[in-house]
This record gives sequence, structure tokens and C-alpha cells, in this order.
Amino acid sequence: MPRIRGLVQLGKYNRLEVVKEVDFGFYLDGGELGEILLPHNSTDLLHVVGDEIEVFLYKDSDDRMIATSKQPLAQVGDITSLKVAALTPVGAFLDWGLEKDLLVPFAEQAEPMREGEKYLVLVYIDVSGRIVASSKLDKRLDREPAHYEPQQRVELVICDHTDIGYKAAVNS
Repeated sequence: MPRIRGLVQLGKYNRLEVVKEVDFGFYLDGGELGEILLPHNSTDLLHVVGDEIEVFLYKDSDDRMIATSKQPLAQVGDITSLKVAALTPVGAFLDWGLEKDLLVPFAEQAEPMREGEKYLVLVYIDVSGRIVASSKLDKRLDREPAHYEPQQRVELVICDHTDIGYKAAVNS
């Protein structure tokens, strides 16, 4: 029986087992999600049934779960700066290194976005189960106080400049 390591997560890297090869790619064992397609054009490597491979999972335009060996510029939970590839009636689409661009709905834009400009965004999964982004970081960041040890190393992203200093996301 094919095995999976841990829970399969959309918008994250997952280690999945190749269970079948077809003309257009490979099917991976997605556990309760069923078989997940890894198209040939989404991997540069040759795989055989039984291989366990590291893939990123996202949804295609038809809302199907798709795997890719390509590395996106961000995954769910990350804060990063991404460039606007296109503006459409539903929002801005950001280039995040995958075939399908990442949507920032108008309601999630801190300011109207402009094509070709870069914006700091948080990648998350919306209520409909889609991977999207928001530049409204104040609305999306966890406000619970963090507990750190003295001298503990952390990573931070400067999010905004205010009259009294800077806003930063710690370990984002």
C-alpha cells in the first residue's frame, strides 16, 4: 500500500509517492485527497512508480489539485515581495514562479496595485480553498504575543514605516 509522510497540504511542499505513470505525467498518492497529477511539464526529472518525491501542491484553473517540482517564490504562510504580472476585473495577478499566477483580490489590496510593480504580500488559503495573497498585512498577521528566549535568532520582514518606527513580521 502506498504511504504518505504526514498530512497533505495545499500551498506547501509535500513528500508523496508516485503510484502511476500516464502519457501526460505521473499520479501521486494524495491520501484522502486521492491521486494528484504531476504533469510532465511540471517536472524535469524522470520518476518511477514507488519513488517518493518532494512536490509543491496548488490548484489549477479548473480547481484541480496539481503537483509541481518547480519552486514557487512563496508558499502558504510566507510574506514576500512579488511583482504584478496582470490586472484583471477580479484583481491583480502576481508572478510567483508557477504557471498559474497568484491572485490578490481587490478586497485584499492595501492600495490599488499597478502592473509591473512589486508588493509585499502574505500568501494564504481563502474561505473557498484557493491559494491567494493579501497586501493587507495588518488584517492577516497573528496578533498573539510571541514568546522568544533571550538571544534567540529570528527572521523578520519590515512591513511598514510609521511615525514611531517600523512594523515588522517576525518569523513570518
